[in-house]
Amino acid sequence: MHKHIVIAGQGRSGSTLFYNMMGATLQGYRFYDQEVPAVQALAAPGNGCTKRPYDIFQAPQIVKAAAQYGKSLELIVMLRDPRDILTSRHQGVKDDYFYAADHAYFISDNAAPSFTSPGFLPVHKAILDVTQSGIFSDGIFFLKYEELVENPEAIQALLAEQMGLTFNGSFRDFNKREIPEVLQRPLNGVRDVETSRRRKWEAPEHHARIVEQFTRFPVLHDVLISLGYEKDQSWFAPILAAHEARQAAAI
Repeated sequence: MHKHIVIAGQGRSGSTLFYNMMGATLQGYRFYDQEVPAVQALAAPGNGCTKRPYDIFQAPQIVKAAAQYGKSLELIVMLRDPRDILTSRHQGVKDDYFYAADHAYFISDNAAPSFTSPGFLPVHKAILDVTQSGIFSDGIFFLKYEELVENPEAIQALLAEQMGLTFNGSFRDFNKREIPEVLQRPLNGVRDVETSRRRKWEAPEHHARIVEQFTRFPVLHDVLISLGYEKDQSWFAPILAAHEARQAAAI
């Protein structure tokens, strides 16, 4: 039976980086030069791999299509510290944060970016719904951005073991091959795997954003804890105090 690997989950969580790593090394699978809905790609013969974060909303349709075409499924869900997601930038929207708790920007080649796509919380709910549904019979592989960039070799070995995949080369060398332009844009530039982009939310320039988002959407605190990025809410007080001090100094 042929297999299809679906990469979905949170936007701005390293899904494009991971897809390029897979495309550079995974043997015997069809890859695409752009985001393609898994439902559409399942009709192609042989093994395939697609990356589209919002496919998490299409999980039932994907499972149905896989059954129709006689393919097994592997779902890889991308995760990242919500604070880094909420302070992420995209070269298609240079004057604003790309991804908020409620909405995210939709990038189109034919129109200006629009703040109309689902944001962090709707995607998080969809991930929980899919997880609890049990429709992926082989389970779900949850991949945190932080773990991917910290030790890509370990992630590669784990995927090979758990999914029976064959790789040629290292995830770390993904950028040594030519990368399609469409798959370069979300990376904000092709570069070596780096860990410096973790916890970028701690920079003072992002404090106002963090305070605004976690004040408007306090449930983010619960999500942060449930994902294992914090044990409690104590991290927030210093950020809030520093932000308020800068506001007072500016008056």
